[in-house]
Amino acid sequence: MKRKIIKINEEKCNGCGNCIPACPEGAMQVIDGKARLISDLFCDGLGACMGHCPEGAMEVEEREAEAYDEIKVMQNIVKQGNNVIKAHLLHLKDHGDTEHYNEACEYLKENGIVLKEEGKGMSEHKHFGGCPGARTMSFDKSKVEADSDEGGKRSSQLRQWPIQLHLVSPQAPYFQKSDVLLAADCVAFS
Repeated sequence: MKRKIIKINEEKCNGCGNCIPACPEGAMQVIDGKARLISDLFCDGLGACMGHCPEGAMEVEEREAEAYDEIKVMQNIVKQGNNVIKAHLLHLKDHGDTEHYNEACEYLKENGIVLKEEGKGMSEHKHFGGCPGARTMSFDKSKVEADSDEGGKRSSQLRQWPIQLHLVSPQAPYFQKSDVLLAADCVAFS
């Protein structure tokens, strides 16, 4: 499967390990003095670790990689304690990845793991903590007014914003169960 995943430049990496706690999925470890991606399976490709690298040794690349598996990630995260679980859930929620967020919550429920919510709790978390262009937004289809011959006006059918699709998570709910998505450079979408 071709998807976004973290790439570590070994020449730039100094092995400081700042990226390790920033990756709640547990996809990286410092091995032989360098940060290493230990499993494509665990990397969600959202880049939470990138901002913690003082050397700029990390980037997101699109390549063939094993599909991300939320259940295996949760099996790994649960061993690390409640704070890591909460950080991971918040990470998924901030990026609008509702499918994986729901899978993670279902895993916790099935395994009898209850998180003590502090303060307002995660369910009331409203702000988006990342790049605004990467936030998943969905404009649900509302009733389209019937076209009339009067003035030739038609209602807009635009249901996705931003139009720059490379800013949109491929895990967004409106891409699920989609058969084909056609796109081209320098072409307007509507």
